[in-house]
Parts: sequence; C-alpha cells; structure tokens
Amino acid sequence: TKYIIEKYIQWLEKGEIHTYIDPTFLLAIESIKEGTETPLTGSTIDHSLVAIPVGMYYYKDPYQASEVARALTMITSRNEIVLDVSSALAVAIGELIQSRFYLEDEYEYFIKLLEKFVHKSETKKYLHKVLDLLKKEADYETAINELGNGSYCLESFSQALFIFLKTPSDVETTIIKAANSYGYYGGDTDSIALIAGAFAGAYNGEEQIPERWKNQLMDYNYIVELAKKFLEVIPI
Repeated sequence: TKYIIEKYIQWLEKGEIHTYIDPTFLLAIESIKEGTETPLTGSTIDHSLVAIPVGMYYYKDPYQASEVARALTMITSRNEIVLDVSSALAVAIGELIQSRFYLEDEYEYFIKLLEKFVHKSETKKYLHKVLDLLKKEADYETAINELGNGSYCLESFSQALFIFLKTPSDVETTIIKAANSYGYYGGDTDSIALIAGAFAGAYNGEEQIPERWKNQLMDYNYIVELAKKFLEVIPI
C-alpha cells in the first residue's frame, strides 16, 4: 500500500500526464500527500481502475484479487459501490486471462460469477441489466440508455462489460464501440474504452490487437518494457 501511495503522489505531481480526472480522486491523493483528512466518498470509475493490474497479478486467485482490489481502492475511496466495482473488475480480468469461459455462449455464467464478488444490491442490479440486454440482443444505443455512460463507476463498468460481451472475440470492434459510446450527450468514453479494452486484451491476448494500432501507440516501447517487468513478478 505504501508503494502505491508513493506512486500516486508521483503521478499527481506530474500534472501534464493526467487530464479530465475526477476531482475527488485528485483530492484524495492530495490529502494523503499533505497529511490532511478528507471524506473518501468519490463514486467515479477513476477510483476502481487500480483493480485492473491487481486482476492480472492475482489471475489464479479471484478471492485474493477481490480483497486486494478493495484494499487498494480504499486509498482513495471508501464508497461501497466503488469497492464492489473494483472487486468485479479484478475478478473479471483474472478469469478472462485464464479463458475460463467461452463467452459467446457462456456470458451468463461469467456475469453470475462476478455477482458472487459484489455485495451491494445496486451493483447486482447493474449486472442483471447487462445480462438482460445481452439476452435481448440489444443494440449499443439501447445499452447506453439503459446503463448510462457517465463517470459513475457502475455506468462505466457495466457499459464496458456489455460492449465487450457483445463481441468478446473481436478486440477492434470492442474498443471502437466503447470509444464511441457517447450517445446523445457525451460520456466517459475514455474510461469505458479502457475497461472494455482491458477485458478484450485479457480474453484474446496481445496478438489480437491490430498492428496498425500498436505502430501508432504513444509510448509503445515504454508500455512493452513495463509489461515485461510486470510479467517477471507475476506468480505464474
């Protein structure tokens, strides 16, 4: 936890590398840096994104992934819905890495597994909504209207989950649809695309990412080297 806090503070001090971040997330880190008290009540998806590498690290142990994701999220938010989303996000990443499900046919089992790792009725309600939309073969616009596409953690997470499960084996379509999930009024499409892309990458592997995307990716070599270092410490 101390290491994560140090990294958060370093990130905060490099203002040029973060934009459009939830103010409550920044305030939480600022309060840690200054040693002051602030209510950790933020409800946006920013607080839960730390769960993605947690799910990668503990991919063989969903219970550990869930607990660690919750613990690290509590550095910036104690909101129970946010903690639920972090738990579900970490577990989802781990299960997808292992290819435990053939999602074209078994998406219902996957969603029901995630439900076992959340506590709040509102979180479960959103998971049920995703399942219902998939069963009805709802289009993307309907999903935006039903789930929302804002920065509220349940909206971003559930929207990303729906988009991914709509075309689980198609990385390109998943990310493009997520990045364009702005509806009529805009939305937190960068977070939605980040999460949907993480799901698609975990499920399909790096080789399914279009080469033209890799060639144009900012800081591509740095990302590859960072991934190699991460792989070295993951218990395989």
